[in-house]
Amino acid sequence: MSPSSDTTVTQWQFLTQAEAETIEAVCERIFPNDDGRAGAREARVIIFIDRTAADEDEALRLCYREGVQALNALSNDLYGSPFAKLSGDAADSLLERIENAESSSHPDVPHPLETFFALVWEHTIQGMFCDPKYGGNYDTLGWQLVGFPGAQWGYNAKQMKPGFDSTTIPIKSLEDLRKELRGTNA
Repeated sequence: MSPSSDTTVTQWQFLTQAEAETIEAVCERIFPNDDGRAGAREARVIIFIDRTAADEDEALRLCYREGVQALNALSNDLYGSPFAKLSGDAADSLLERIENAESSSHPDVPHPLETFFALVWEHTIQGMFCDPKYGGNYDTLGWQLVGFPGAQWGYNAKQMKPGFDSTTIPIKSLEDLRKELRGTNA
């Protein structure tokens, strides 16, 4: 269902397939997979965004809907192709124009592209590093990237000392803690 080929979700909660493809293409430019490190696509940030938009108010959903339309309209005007089909360089150039407020957002779209891009940027970062239960940070890829051990019951004195390598602590999600709790209380 997700544009990511390894995603096991079967149904979008808010986005259409075309919207998801466009937004995921933006997320990939914000947090790319490079030097063998996972990016937004591998961390399934688009699923986090879909779930977040489904749970938010109408203004946020409208910003996504109209933002995707405006982005694709501008992309078609400038490059003759929807955003998701652009080369990396063309996509980066277009997003840079938007980020620098050089886009003249289409007047019939109440949410300017700058607002849309800022929202996607924020949700991309949140989706990379949230607890996996929220749909992003698949397989704790974001946490592994920065060496964050995730949810823990606590830390011992050795782990609290300056210079301790937190990457030696096994990464745990909230679901891992719940499983541990059920195992000790079973």
